[in-house]
Amino acid sequence: MTYKFAIVFVVVMIPFSSARADDTRETMEVEIEAGIDEVWAAFTTTDGLKSWVAPLVDIDFKVGGKWRANYNPNGKLGDETTIENTILSYDPKRMISLKATGFPKGFPFIEAAKGTWSVFYFSPVSESRTKITVVGLGYTDTEQSRKMRSFFKVANKHSFDQLNAALTGDTKRDSTK
Repeated sequence: MTYKFAIVFVVVMIPFSSARADDTRETMEVEIEAGIDEVWAAFTTTDGLKSWVAPLVDIDFKVGGKWRANYNPNGKLGDETTIENTILSYDPKRMISLKATGFPKGFPFIEAAKGTWSVFYFSPVSESRTKITVVGLGYTDTEQSRKMRSFFKVANKHSFDQLNAALTGDTKRDSTK
């Protein structure tokens, strides 16, 4: 089975880091060519998420609300290929924390992912540029956790590039440089 888990950026967000495998934290920072209002809407509205996450997505943006995505355009939200995150907390236009609470069938890192959560921090750099800092927490030194981190380094870079492209229309820019 081929896994298209750039989507799992939403599920687990295992960002790039120089952290050791036994560290329980992973951190990634990127700057996006868009203002804070546009970036916030891309993370907190169904239309915003559809622009860069997956063809099928919805969000009930509230504490305890769900952020669901399905990368199968012929599927439906809630089927066995749906990814579900629960919103743990947020501070408008500053921070969102998520925990993966539903995994697609065949996802190879379920046990490792169950103990993780992610915090996204948003900081305006200028009126037209926003820094996003993602802190992934709860990682372990298990083999599955190490493999999951490696797998998502590529997927998460792709996800940020998709976000940047959706907000700027520039499909060639690498947001992680």
